Amino acid sequence: MKFDLLIKNGTIVDGTGKAAYIADIGIIGGLIADIGNLDSSADRVIDATNHTVAPGFIDHHTHYDGQVTFDPLCTFSCFNGVTTVVSGNCSLTLAPVRPGDETALAGMLAKVEAIPYDVLINGVPWGWSTFGEYLESLDNKLGINYGVMVGHSAIRRWVMGEESHDRTATGEEIEAIQDAIRESIEAGALGISFDRNPRHVGLDGRPLPSNVASLDELYSVASTLKELDTGVIQVGDPLGQELSDEICTKIS
Repeated sequence: MKFDLLIKNGTIVDGTGKAAYIADIGIIGGLIADIGNLDSSADRVIDATNHTVAPGFIDHHTHYDGQVTFDPLCTFSCFNGVTTVVSGNCSLTLAPVRPGDETALAGMLAKVEAIPYDVLINGVPWGWSTFGEYLESLDNKLGINYGVMVGHSAIRRWVMGEESHDRTATGEEIEAIQDAIRESIEAGALGISFDRNPRHVGLDGRPLPSNVASLDELYSVASTLKELDTGVIQVGDPLGQELSDEICTKIS
């Protein structure tokens, strides 16, 4: 058989726990067709002697929410063997967003993750409103596998506005938060992320909206994913592993 690509003499680390071994990899149509001592011809041959060949790495905690809109390769992750990234962590996303509220979402992401504010405001091609519209803006542009959760802080800000930084949500507001989460998950969000770190604040020094939420709200929000029978939850808590475990156990 003739391969499109033949990677010769690479040290293969396949991710299964199996010891590294030297072999060739034949690829046809972008898929691995064979692994072994291959003598077949190929349109292209790469000599991988003294190099490691491995599956693409998955980075499940990134903050490429803004960068991916103008850098579809998500550099520098792709330069280090990462082929899949997950963003939307720590309750921070750039959608959903109401007109004029872009500065608030950008400010929180800039402060917590040390991303230049000017880059987020001037480099990101804002124009979406819902989470689904954010995802649609990325269609056919990605150079890396990109998954993203919807951020609880962004959702609270969407529903409660400025007051989301200062108080717990009412029952009616929690229902609206749940509705926004359903819409985001159905549009393609992988799940939802929370933040419980009191040191995480926006550029104005106010706490992230997710930090102000009651635990009852977190549990109600998590129940939405149970109802949909899909989605992952990311949450961190610096107050102690015991409390983190307690929260995560109840949420799950």
